[in-house]
Amino acid sequence: MKLSTIFAQGLLLSGIIASPVAATPDALPDILEGPSADNSSDLLTLAGKSEYKLCFEANKGRYCYNYSVSKCVDAYLAHPKKHLTSSEAKSLCSFWCSKIRNPNDCKTNKKKFNYHPEFACAKQTYC
Repeated sequence: MKLSTIFAQGLLLSGIIASPVAATPDALPDILEGPSADNSSDLLTLAGKSEYKLCFEANKGRYCYNYSVSKCVDAYLAHPKKHLTSSEAKSLCSFWCSKIRNPNDCKTNKKKFNYHPEFACAKQTYC
C-alpha cells in the first residue's frame, strides 16, 4: 500500500472522528448519567476522576441535586439519560446528601445507604 493512500485514509478517519457531527450532546458523557456498564453507581468515576474532597454537611454535597434527598431522587428519576431505578436513585442521593467529613463517615454511609461507588473512601481528601 502506498504511503499516500495510508496518509489519505488516516486524514479522512481523523476528520470524521473530529467532526462536530460526531460530538453531539448525546454522544458526550454527562457527569450525572446513571450507573456504568459494570453496575457501579459511581458518578465520580464517570467524571474521570478518582480523588475528591469529601467535606460537606447534610444536604450540602456537590452531587446532592436540589439539596434534599427526595428532590434529588425525583430529579434523577425524571431525567431521561439517568436510567436509575428508584432504589438506586435513593441510595445515590442518600449518600451524597449525607454529612461526610472523614473516611469513617464515607464508609458508614456507603454501607448504610447500600451505595457502591468505585472510589475508595480511604483514598479521598477530607476536611
